[in-house]
Parts: sequence; structure tokens; C-alpha cells
Amino acid sequence: MDYNFTEEELSIQDTMGKFAKKEISPFIDQIENENKMPDELLSKITNMRISGLPFSEKWGGAGATYISLLLAVEELSYVYMPSIFHPLVNAMAAFGFSNFASDYLKDKYLRRILDGSINAAWAFTEPNTGSDPKQITTKAVKDGDDWILNGTKRFITNSSIAEVAAIFAATENGITAFVIDTDNPGYKIGRREKFLAFAGSDNGDVILENARVPSKNILGKTGRGFDILLAVEVFAKVTACAGNIGLAQSALDHAVKYAKEKTHRGTPIGAKFQMTQWLIATMASNVAASRSFLYSVGAKMDKGDKNLAAESALLKIFTGKCAREVASDAVQVHGAYGITSEFPVERLYRESKFSEVVLGTSEIQRVIAASSLLR
Repeated sequence: MDYNFTEEELSIQDTMGKFAKKEISPFIDQIENENKMPDELLSKITNMRISGLPFSEKWGGAGATYISLLLAVEELSYVYMPSIFHPLVNAMAAFGFSNFASDYLKDKYLRRILDGSINAAWAFTEPNTGSDPKQITTKAVKDGDDWILNGTKRFITNSSIAEVAAIFAATENGITAFVIDTDNPGYKIGRREKFLAFAGSDNGDVILENARVPSKNILGKTGRGFDILLAVEVFAKVTACAGNIGLAQSALDHAVKYAKEKTHRGTPIGAKFQMTQWLIATMASNVAASRSFLYSVGAKMDKGDKNLAAESALLKIFTGKCAREVASDAVQVHGAYGITSEFPVERLYRESKFSEVVLGTSEIQRVIAASSLLR
């Protein structure tokens, strides 16, 4: 299908594809075995300035389209899905700063996030809640011109490598987003998480112990933090869905390759068995439909559409299911070999669960979409 991508968008896609194959692919086995992304590789990903692609040149961004970011994320995920998490969270923070921060905060933090000189974390989730602001237990209490923050955040990506973090805390008039330097004595790193996949991603607890934050470091207005979160989550969900497409396309390509090479009594299984052909055709149709959905929503983002909460939720449901089902079918095409580490589809299958759980479960996405449709 022709998506009418611009020459610049296609150039970015090509550059990111070549970068991922050359620089990321050789490290995959090492990352999976050591559960750590090498600092050298992380620096190379940062230096590509992926996070800054769709943001204004005024603040250090590339001034490219949002579609460009989707294409870049898809290319990264095609090679290795965990490589998207670092730039994704930086882009989330950049979107939040770009749309809600004061010029002071933009000049101090946004510019450096976009030029790759600092990393950011985005901290809403807590041990007892991932999406309900009424369950937030992290508190912020006013003390003169400052605020004192106490609480624990969980599943926070980039939290031990970030130089700045947006922390959501309960204040008297609702949830407020605070910007905190991670060298603040009250910002402490807790346990690191181990997941069924996503080796090398930095994720874990943030513990706030009497962290003092000046009032000028409030993102947006006091009590409006949840509105900021919802806006940023639309951006994050759509961007992450590009990762689903990259993973699904990779699984499809591995299945096709195997079906052409694996033989049964001298004939490739893809040519001999209708059930293999059926699986591959189903996979291909799912990927094509998901990609079309993704880039139609991406085009709306580029046009400045602000009413995409329901559509982003539907996109996440659809492409998340696609990634999981396509990865599962790829394993099926490989047979018993598909559940061994000898073939990449085993890892892809584990990684494919990402979108149905992270950034709001599929069940929550259905509630968001249905609530909007039934108004």
C-alpha cells in the first residue's frame, strides 16, 4: 500500500533501518544474556535523536513529522523491540514539556531532552495503581515556595539513567505533575524489575523521601496533572503501536523465511502445506490492517487532532492483538523449533505481550474507547 510518505520521511525510515541492523542487531544476544543494554549502544541510540524528530526546532527538535517518529520506532522494533523504550519515554516527556511546560522548564529541560544530552523519566504508576488518580498515594505538601514529595513509584522506565523526571503526586486540589532533577537527595532508585522479555530496559521503583521541589518546577498547573497524563498517554500509545507493527512484521518475515527453507520430503513446507499458507496469509493480513490503522492515526496527529483518546485506545487494542497473534502464528509455523532460543520468534513471542499490558491494559483501553463512543 502507498502511504504517500514524503522523501524526508522515507529517508528517516531508511536511516533508522540501516542503523538498527548495523548497530543494534549485533548486541541482541549479549543484551538478552546479560540483561543490560551496553552504555555504548545506549549512547548511539540517544545520538540518533529519535525522540526529537517531531518537535519544534525552536527547542532543539528536528522539526520533522510525527509520521517520521512512527517510522523510526517501527524500524527499531523490527530489529529489537526493547530498543524503543528509551527513546519512547524521552519522547513522552518531550511531548509533556512541549505542550504544558513554562518557557523556563522548556529552556532548562526540553531543549536538552531533544538534543539527547539528558534522559527523562515519566512517573505516574504506583504499587497500587496504574491509571486511577484517586489511588495515588504519593503526596506533595506545600512548604513556602517549595513542595515536599513523599511516595513510591513503580515500573518507571529510564528511572535510574534519567537526569530529570516528571513525578505525579496528590495535592490539595488534585494530581499535580512536578519536574525533579534526579540528583535531588530525595530522589532514590529502588529495585529493578525483571520481565518475561525486554532485557536491557531500565525499569523499576522510584522512592521519594522528602524530595524538595520548587514551585517553578510544576508542569502545567496544580491539580491538572491527570489531564497532562491523559494527553501524553495518547501520544505514547500511538507511538508504541509502531513498535507492535515492527515486531509483527519481523515475526511475519521470519515465518516466511522458515516456510521457504524448511522442507518436508524435499519440498518447502510453505509450498506443500495449506495450513502453513493459511497461517502466513492470516499474519500478513493482520500486519497490513494494523499498519494502515497506525498511519491513519499518525496522519491525524500530524494535523493536530486533539480528540484521539478513543482512537488511540482502539489502535492499541488492535495492534497489540496483532503483534501477539502474529508472533504466536510465527511460532506455530516453526513448530517445536519456535519455542527454542535458536530462532528469534521465541523472543518475539515473549515481547509481543508488551502492548496488551503496558501503557494501560487492553481491558482499560476498551473502557476508554467504549466510554467515548457511548457518550
